[in-house]
Amino acid sequence: AGVARVVPQPGAAAAGAAGGGGGSLAVAAGDKVQHAKWGVGTVVAVKGSGNDTELQIAFPAPVGVKRLLAAFAPLTKL
Repeated sequence: AGVARVVPQPGAAAAGAAGGGGGSLAVAAGDKVQHAKWGVGTVVAVKGSGNDTELQIAFPAPVGVKRLLAAFAPLTKL
């Protein structure tokens, strides 16, 4: 009760960030990114392409390594 669910729209999170088509963020392993909640992280791996691009990003403790879909993650390339 009283809890709203926010559903991100493809491309909305990557607005203003350097990115490719479909709202996906154009990053490579070793790139630094800023996440809205977890702060600055380093891209460890990139798998897939387009809206199916999955990023593995290492954030400082206690967050650790996270797997995120580039099309939905609130990321900005640094």
